[in-house]
Amino acid sequence: MYTHILVPVDGSPEAENAARHAVHLADEVGADVHALYVSGDQSSDESTAKAIADCGRRALEEVREHGDEHSVTVDTTVSEGEPARTIAEFATATDVDLVVMGTHGRNGVDRLLNGSVAERVGRLVSVPVTTIRLDDSRQAVTSPLEAQRIAREKLEVTGHEDAVVESPSHQRTAWVVHATDDRGEYNIHINSASGRAKLVQLG
Repeated sequence: MYTHILVPVDGSPEAENAARHAVHLADEVGADVHALYVSGDQSSDESTAKAIADCGRRALEEVREHGDEHSVTVDTTVSEGEPARTIAEFATATDVDLVVMGTHGRNGVDRLLNGSVAERVGRLVSVPVTTIRLDDSRQAVTSPLEAQRIAREKLEVTGHEDAVVESPSHQRTAWVVHATDDRGEYNIHINSASGRAKLVQLG
């Protein structure tokens, strides 16, 4: 069975769904997980490079947090290079025995988690590659009321239970809920696929 599972991530719901699948599988079979973020060509301007780095850090942190919830060891790595070849080289170097990839990623690094890259990885590695597709039926948060409920829960656990919550705005892969209290303004970003919420203080 599997002992080392590799999951490339890019910050998209598709990638997060694949990471959750990898963690659950690792929990069942007693494996550990390697989460890899491929930052690509670093010749971009400073602001773009910072945005890419922040996206990678958040994506890897989410995998690590999910691993902690299931007592699964998660190692995280950021690499540069052409995605498919970098993933394949990392898989070989770390002796993984399964690669789990989300497909049709659109948020973050679209060049990473799409079908053609997954197919190339499959041709370049000697271990199985499992692709996980996220369809609309697997969206965890489908209504404004549900988004508001999750936002209120996040505010409560972070000590902002008295904040005034506004109506959510719906983006393609997330809900954003604005809230205010006497200490400031906040946006709660809710992943539509997983329901995971992150609070960002504004200003």
